[in-house]
Amino acid sequence: MSIRRGGGWRAAARQEPGASPAPSAARRPGALSQLLGLAPVAVAPHVFEVGAGALRYGAFSRRAGGFDVERLVETELPEETFHVGPLGGPLRGREAFDDAIERLLAQADAPPAEASLVLPDRWLRLLFTELEEELGARLEDDVLRFKLKKLVPFRVEDLRLRAAVVPAFPGQPMGRARLLLAFAIEQLVRDLEAAFLGRGVRIGQVASRSLYLMSLVRELVDGGVLLVNLEPDGYCLCHIAGGVPYVVRYRALQVEPGDAGQAGNVAQDLRILLGFLEEHLPEHGVDEALVCGEPAATATWLEMLRDRFALPSRALGASDLPIVAPAAGTLWHRVAPLLAAASREVA
Repeated sequence: MSIRRGGGWRAAARQEPGASPAPSAARRPGALSQLLGLAPVAVAPHVFEVGAGALRYGAFSRRAGGFDVERLVETELPEETFHVGPLGGPLRGREAFDDAIERLLAQADAPPAEASLVLPDRWLRLLFTELEEELGARLEDDVLRFKLKKLVPFRVEDLRLRAAVVPAFPGQPMGRARLLLAFAIEQLVRDLEAAFLGRGVRIGQVASRSLYLMSLVRELVDGGVLLVNLEPDGYCLCHIAGGVPYVVRYRALQVEPGDAGQAGNVAQDLRILLGFLEEHLPEHGVDEALVCGEPAATATWLEMLRDRFALPSRALGASDLPIVAPAAGTLWHRVAPLLAAASREVA
């Protein structure tokens, strides 16, 4: 789901309001656009990823049914670049951020005019909800904000909010539309868009790492997959089955290798999630877990998933990505969300 300004996401969401297709139907042409809330548009093969401590840039070119990585560079950001908050915060070091953009653009073959943007899961949250089918078809902003106000402890007036209709949950009552909501601090997103535009780059798609990764992974696995996205200050658990996203759970908790207390909290999270799936989605379990994160953290998660929960598990790698010529030594957990954003081109 893009959280961009403008109306593209509305047009996509209206295609199948309140629909309840079988999971296999989610692979019809256009369904991926609905998931991300995008009208069929070509996405620029240039992507930036911003976090609290770094800015990353990737440039890709399409070849032979896949992509070549043309450029992958990053630069550090000072700790004081952004205000701190549960959803991140607006820029407070605009000059430092502008300098970081300049450093990356100086390494590009040609400065891009358009690009997509990847945000941390902490900054752009996802959740599922339901609305009456008639309201779900219209996706009125005031209705969505009223609904969100009951679900999150944040000032919804300060948020940029977008939604898309997604396939129904098994057992969902008739006359209800299932929605995937994405929200972030409006001023934060606006500051980022303005900073890039000030350097000649118009930002189109804006989404989180997990949302981009879900759009990629749902094309890889026909069965049930548990996608785990690891970031320095949290993790996100995403369950997808038959190409349909069913569960997204974010926790602002970092798991350090050897920290038994944190590992116990994560294990409890996983038990709750797997128990929920067993009770409510018995026909759509977890056939495999894919973990995307720094190698040390990924190893901790893989050990837990295999030893405590007996789940077939592996790190997300080059073999999972539409890469034509994988380069040795590439950190694929960093490339994956950038490539997922670039591969959002729709024929």
